[in-house]
Amino acid sequence: MRTVKLEHNDDTVLDPADPQLVMRGSVLLDGHECGGWEQRRDGTWIARLSASGETVVAASRKQLIERLTFVSL
Repeated sequence: MRTVKLEHNDDTVLDPADPQLVMRGSVLLDGHECGGWEQRRDGTWIARLSASGETVVAASRKQLIERLTFVSL
């Protein structure tokens, strides 16, 4: 199974024009940066994978990590 890590970026990188954005950071799959993630005020967590362009949406951080363990690169 793949290892997934959601690294938190500094809050100063948040876009003030997007008030729905709570946090964002980098997605690391098996130790390699593969895209970014963000948490929205409505509770959704979104990951965007740079190589495939795939977007993964989940209801929680835990669920997002679980779904990312099964994506193909």
